[in-house]
Amino acid sequence: MKVMLFDGSMGELLCAVYLVYYGKLPPNLLRRDEYQHNLLDEPVDVLYSDESFTKVRDAMVRRFDRETLDTIAYCLANSNKEAPAVTLRYIIACFGNKAKKGDFQDEAIMKAERLSRQASLETHRFTGFVRFSEKGGVYVSKICPDHDILEFLADHFTDRYSDQDFLIYDEKRKKALLHHDGETTIRTGVELDPRYIITDNFTEFWREYYGNIAIRERANPRQQKRSMPVRYWKNLVETGELEENGKK
Repeated sequence: MKVMLFDGSMGELLCAVYLVYYGKLPPNLLRRDEYQHNLLDEPVDVLYSDESFTKVRDAMVRRFDRETLDTIAYCLANSNKEAPAVTLRYIIACFGNKAKKGDFQDEAIMKAERLSRQASLETHRFTGFVRFSEKGGVYVSKICPDHDILEFLADHFTDRYSDQDFLIYDEKRKKALLHHDGETTIRTGVELDPRYIITDNFTEFWREYYGNIAIRERANPRQQKRSMPVRYWKNLVETGELEENGKK
């Protein structure tokens, strides 16, 4: 069985769509770094091509509405190993019939919508779960989301801190969202110096604020963990679990 392998990017995903339509390959797609070689599969590397990418992208822009395009982007960002193949099959289904996007009897549509919602919900959560400290005039935050959502956070924080240099670091994927001199970029393969995550006045402000607004008699740990999952706590100063790697 032929299995396409790609780098996880939207660019190579659309090239994989091209290979399904014009290369007649089956819609089996995995991230290259997650694939485990075996005796049954015949791996095929997806090679990026401007021509293939542009042809598929233009067709999607013409045929798909904003909601469908968002579903594709969020589904691809999901960390589930099945997400690339699910996203690919969703695109193919929608090309076959634009009305398919609302057909929840279709397994490909149902899976894509579910994976997309998971990444979208986490993006929404992280607009409120980012805590900055200040180092050398740059506001720095470290996060560890389940899904690859850094790009989706860019607009929110760029609008909010348009006149401020900041960096949001995804420690799981070693990616950084960097806003400097009015320009926003995504950097990959980044190692963040732990000295940039420090206890400063902002850290103390958050802890004091959280302590003052908390009403001990109304404490509800179960609800708190639903609203603010424990797996995110290590980067939230108000939980007391922030790693203090330095002092201001």
